[in-house]
Amino acid sequence: GYYSQADKDYNLAISMTANEVNPFWLRSSLVKFQLGNVKEGFDLLKRVENRFPEAPEVRAAYATFLAANGDQIAAQRKFLEIPDRQRLKYLDNDYLTKVVSWPPSMIDGVKSIAKAVGDDKR
Repeated sequence: GYYSQADKDYNLAISMTANEVNPFWLRSSLVKFQLGNVKEGFDLLKRVENRFPEAPEVRAAYATFLAANGDQIAAQRKFLEIPDRQRLKYLDNDYLTKVVSWPPSMIDGVKSIAKAVGDDKR
């Protein structure tokens, strides 16, 4: 499907820029997560997080990967590093599907974390 082709395209692009982390690497890690390649996606995301540690989207993705690896406490802690107003966007379907274009499994994961920290009660 689309995600398999996207994964191939991202792998090619990353191989051409392997020495310099680019923001599109985040998209590649999300695609890998959707395809079930959580370890490979998380390894890539760690490099992105090292380069862009303050970016809210990177923090949200990192939290989602932590939760997928069974570390709910660390996931919630990472998610809470995102400023409040920006964090609430991760409960908004339009934001997740149209603005940042996250794949379904990432959306499910981040919404679960947002609910766990009580953001759905605001």
